[in-house]
Amino acid sequence: MATSKSGLANVYLELGRILDQPQSFGLGERAPDALVQVLTRLRQCLKDEMTNENGTSGDYLADELSQDADKCA
Repeated sequence: MATSKSGLANVYLELGRILDQPQSFGLGERAPDALVQVLTRLRQCLKDEMTNENGTSGDYLADELSQDADKCA
């Protein structure tokens, strides 16, 4: 099943939201260490996948976010 790069970037950002704001998900001030480790590892896997698929940049997510910022400006 093919997943769009934009879809991967959205998942990456949502995982970051969980890590940055665990209380908004009912996890208290800080998510349990085991959950933080898993989510961090998943984010790294997604970033690696996006970078490998892109092939033109060392940091696909930064490129994607930069393009989104350009659209908003």
